[in-house]
Amino acid sequence: MRERPSGGRLLFLSVLLAASAYTADISIFPIILASLSRGYEMNAADSILLAYSYNIALVAGIVPSYFARTPHILLSLFRLGLVLFLAGAVLLFASGAFYGLLSARILMGLGAGIFSPLIPSIISVMYKEKAKYLSYWATTTGAVCVIAPLALIMAAQMFALRSSVILIVLLSILAFFLAGKSTAVVSERASSTEVTGSPSMSWKGLLSVLVTVFVIYGQVTWLIYSVPLRAAHGGATDTYLALLGASPWVSFTIVCYMMSRISSVYFPQCLMVSAILAGAGLLIFMHLSIDSASGLFFVMFVAGAAMAIANIPSTALAFSYVDASRLGLISCLDILAARLGGAFYLHQFDWASPGVEIVWSGIPLMLSLGFILMPQRKLE
Repeated sequence: MRERPSGGRLLFLSVLLAASAYTADISIFPIILASLSRGYEMNAADSILLAYSYNIALVAGIVPSYFARTPHILLSLFRLGLVLFLAGAVLLFASGAFYGLLSARILMGLGAGIFSPLIPSIISVMYKEKAKYLSYWATTTGAVCVIAPLALIMAAQMFALRSSVILIVLLSILAFFLAGKSTAVVSERASSTEVTGSPSMSWKGLLSVLVTVFVIYGQVTWLIYSVPLRAAHGGATDTYLALLGASPWVSFTIVCYMMSRISSVYFPQCLMVSAILAGAGLLIFMHLSIDSASGLFFVMFVAGAAMAIANIPSTALAFSYVDASRLGLISCLDILAARLGGAFYLHQFDWASPGVEIVWSGIPLMLSLGFILMPQRKLE
């Protein structure tokens, strides 16, 4: 059954706005954090706590998404997540104390944890051409992530960097409003998408994808936070930090657009390329001097490209190993693996003096990537 034209467009626009708010926060907050760590005179532990608490809260927020067994529950949870995320963004903008900032990040993490894994689920349930809509989603949010940090340059000149959080607030409000307008199309699909039967599942293939996502996104998340923090503590200006923060999302958007033209047959090889790029970024960053501007920008470009190359292939491959009745669960596991990877790397490895251990952490990729080469169902 095809979605209604009007309801389907509104729902997809709501999804794009929510995803844009979520990814704008991902691109903006490392820059804001670098500035706050200087303004609040936070040490490395406090800075990482703000980043780490968000990831842990996001992991906790993913749990309710498992119960999104019908489109009706799917949309209700989606809107609940947006409300929590919005409340956290408002608190982040208004708070003047460290624990207020910490509470804001926890609220935003919980909200993002609830609604972000539902985005690919909504796309997969509501739209027949999954790969095409997933590509639209990735490219659009990538473009937002480029625009958001660049907008910080103006904010840095006129206001405090935290004023950029207003963008996240506005996107979240609009996404919530449009999701409410999409109730009709969701109800129309409710009877055809409930979980039934005993679905088959390729555990080896699925686990290989999740391990790969854990490592690649862990490494990339660590780089996206560590590079601006090193630059900030080296005396970088807010404008420089904004440009640096935009760098990975420029390459992310360009590569996502290119990925929309890649056949799903090559998705396993795409994950291999992503793993190589992430590892190369770590090696380069480890040997950079703190005042190497060109090197820091290059590492951020590499991190963005690695993330983009793994983005759609990892989700599509994970979906290919299960039946349609398990798409909601797999979306949760996919996001969970990425965020656990980010939390693990931020907690385990010091951004100020990374050791060779962070490079060795990529060894599990060798085994998991081998399993990904297993035959899978045809991706639509």
